[in-house]
Amino acid sequence: MERQPLTMRENQQAAAEVMSVIHQICKKLDLKYFLAYGTLIGAVRHQGYIPWDDDLDIMMPRQDYDKLMAYFQENAEELAPYTLFTPDTVADYPYMIARVCDSRYEIETENEKDCGMGAFVDIYPLDGLGNDYHEAIKFSLDSGRFASLCFLSTRLRCVKGLTTSKLRLLIKLPAFWLAKLIGKRWFMDKLSARAKTCDYANSDYIGVVVWESGGENAVFPKAWFENPVESDFESHRFYIPAQYHEILTKCYGDYMQLPPENERIAHHFYKIYRR
Repeated sequence: MERQPLTMRENQQAAAEVMSVIHQICKKLDLKYFLAYGTLIGAVRHQGYIPWDDDLDIMMPRQDYDKLMAYFQENAEELAPYTLFTPDTVADYPYMIARVCDSRYEIETENEKDCGMGAFVDIYPLDGLGNDYHEAIKFSLDSGRFASLCFLSTRLRCVKGLTTSKLRLLIKLPAFWLAKLIGKRWFMDKLSARAKTCDYANSDYIGVVVWESGGENAVFPKAWFENPVESDFESHRFYIPAQYHEILTKCYGDYMQLPPENERIAHHFYKIYRR
């Protein structure tokens, strides 16, 4: 009998359980985190997931992120089946953000090498971007180009994916082969160095240096991420920024408006199975 992947709802519930573990650890260690991206929209608009969303994202200030990474590594046996994936902990892991996975599940992706991941939560580190808004935007855009090439370097093949711009499609194939030639390690080292360029504590502006390519929409006043408040999320309560409205408006405009029905689809390409 052919095994069946998790349904969207089962996937969401598995990720929420992973998030519950992260939440308890962050409360124990007094670490800041915030629901992010579509997960934050879901918390505000739906008090849970966006119904067609298939993952769960959080952001953490770099100093708190590093402490959480260390805690997972130091307590790996105790925390099982919840496992930390980073470029430093798993050699074949393809991303510059961290991922905490439930190893009772396994993930099948369409275009990357299997490295043992399961149902997951993505954790994005927030780094300093300095005190000049326009310089911060430029730094974010430059970092985004490295991040895009880093991502391409980990793909098994060049596919259209979510790329819609004709210009981007034109340059994607040569960029793919260039990225594969250089290799992911070079891009990861470059992004790690850039993340340390500006001190978080002394920066007025912050962003996810190792991942973003959103330019101005990915640069935030640090003050917007100073005050976490609890919010309902499914059957849990997780932290969101008190300034969620400013953040979501900057990123998405009228985030309370539902998209057209034909756009209410998941944007990730994987299936998750119980082991």
